Amino acid sequence: MNWDEIKTEVEQNGNVLTISMEELRNAAGASRLGVNVRDDISSTLAGMGLGHVPVELPAYYYEPVRLYKRGTAVGKMIDTMLEPGEQNDRQLVDRLGEDGLDYAVIVERIRDLVNE
Repeated sequence: MNWDEIKTEVEQNGNVLTISMEELRNAAGASRLGVNVRDDISSTLAGMGLGHVPVELPAYYYEPVRLYKRGTAVGKMIDTMLEPGEQNDRQLVDRLGEDGLDYAVIVERIRDLVNE
């Protein structure tokens, strides 16, 4: 898989995708995952508008990495979770509520919209 295929797969998977470091290493055309190769992979992904978790890429080919498209709803949520601070804490509570999503409220809102 090349870089364009990886980006396309992320986008087609709802802007988030978990793949192995082996796939990223192969896209980079490298044989090993040394620190410089991992830095190059991270830079390449950033240049394509993709973020990754963990923030420091693993050194082993079999380890998974979550890629996400920055600026999208899922990308903003992941970035908010990764960046500590009061403002981001508040955003998480505002988005998810103190007890998570209340699906009954969401269903009720949808019903209200449909009935308008």
